Amino acid sequence: MKLESKITIKTLLENHPGALAVFIERRMLCVGCPTEAYHTLEDVARIHGCDLEDLLNSLRRAMQRG
Repeated sequence: MKLESKITIKTLLENHPGALAVFIERRMLCVGCPTEAYHTLEDVARIHGCDLEDLLNSLRRAMQRG
């Protein structure tokens, strides 16, 4: 699965549960949020005021670690 900004949080975590650590480290409340099925990584970066590319890079590293 290719990591893109339009992927939903739910899809990401279903395919790469190790990515959960990135959200926890950043204190993002995405996990378990009712909108995780609809919010994309792009949405989350905007909502939490973080750099999208930085978030994507962190998630890529977490996915590589497994």
